[in-house]
Amino acid sequence: MVITFKAVGGFGEIGRNMSAVKVNDEVFVLDMGLHMPNYIALTEEEREEFVPLSESRLKKADAIPQDKQIEDWRTDVKAIILTHAHLDHMGAVPWLAHRYNAPIVCSPFTANVLRTIIRDEGIDFENKIIELKPGKQFKISQDTKIEFVHTTHSTPQTVIVVLHTKEGIIMYGNDYRLDDTPTLGPAPDYKRMKELSKKGVKLLIQDCLYSCKKGHTGSETDVKKQLKEILLNPDNENKGIIVTTFASHIERLKNIADIGKLMNRKVYFLGRSIAKYSFAAQDCDITNFDGIVISKFAKQTRRYLKQVMQKGKEKSLLVVTGHQGEPKATLSKMANKKLPFVFDKNDLVIFSSSVIPAEINEENREILEEKLNKLDVKIIKDVHVSGHSFREDIEKFIKIIKPKYLIPAHGDEEKTLCMSGVMEELGFNLGENSFIVINGQVVNID
Repeated sequence: MVITFKAVGGFGEIGRNMSAVKVNDEVFVLDMGLHMPNYIALTEEEREEFVPLSESRLKKADAIPQDKQIEDWRTDVKAIILTHAHLDHMGAVPWLAHRYNAPIVCSPFTANVLRTIIRDEGIDFENKIIELKPGKQFKISQDTKIEFVHTTHSTPQTVIVVLHTKEGIIMYGNDYRLDDTPTLGPAPDYKRMKELSKKGVKLLIQDCLYSCKKGHTGSETDVKKQLKEILLNPDNENKGIIVTTFASHIERLKNIADIGKLMNRKVYFLGRSIAKYSFAAQDCDITNFDGIVISKFAKQTRRYLKQVMQKGKEKSLLVVTGHQGEPKATLSKMANKKLPFVFDKNDLVIFSSSVIPAEINEENREILEEKLNKLDVKIIKDVHVSGHSFREDIEKFIKIIKPKYLIPAHGDEEKTLCMSGVMEELGFNLGENSFIVINGQVVNID
């Protein structure tokens, strides 16, 4: 018998993650994401005038996976399995899933975010959504069970997918870090990882996005400490303070909100995407944002900012969208004076994020920072740790799992070249038991 792997998206590129594995006569699709730079170029976050998207528009913009290569597998697909709630891993589901007569299997948090996107986009969605909690298993067919192993990332309920098949265990670890001291939820489930390793893992599909970065990824505990030092600094007591971060980073948002309360400031979450993920976290009982003002719509944001200006900026802590400099996000509109907020000299803007390496993001951030500098605003950047494993963490995970075969995912040529070095150091032989692939390529594993 043979396991056949097909690289659909996210191989030889960053984003648009989608893989498919066929075991005997069953096919499983792993992730179904957007290419974020192309998606942002097509339709910016915080669309004031709602323009419905369509599969054809997204394909024309090259923003969703080109899944024609698994056209002959469509009738055999048993499930579309999602690792987490980031758009580059699940954002194409509303527009592509209808091609497959298969359920979506994902965590409750990812399911909540997915349903929100479907509702907001006005999509008639017929695929069943099956919620599977981290640490649980689900029998998808007579021959296969799906298991979600808990790990840590920059959004809640991120999982490593495990397929228990007649031909062996297949693991899919795409986007995660090994944070042993998270500030929300447990550490990665190393115990279960070791148990699976002892059973024998046939194939591991492994994220290689930060394989070029030496060392270990930091912990969210470090970021919380850094944010406390900045926000609780007496020198910033009477300043207007604005923080921007990833909308899906619930752990970060919770920490910022808690520090805001220590500052005796009213905390505002302003922006459509922050609202979407915050409400999802509350609905799933991951955390609560009691006492936080959350604004989803532009009209609400204008009203809240008027209140902030009237009462005094020093009484509020604003958490806003726009960390990548998106022109239509809240922070850019504030800087462009399109919202009723006036920056004063030495107001503080904290970028609790990194710039995602794409030309459009780098250009947008540069434009935004120039505008803030002209307003004499003080900027603090990179108060952040990545949600991805660095080189030593990747090595640690592979040593725990001990897969027989290994395929790197989620990386362009530079990242996969670095990953080749990792695999070689760990004793894998390229072309024999490890394979570098690009979109459209197939690997048969005997």
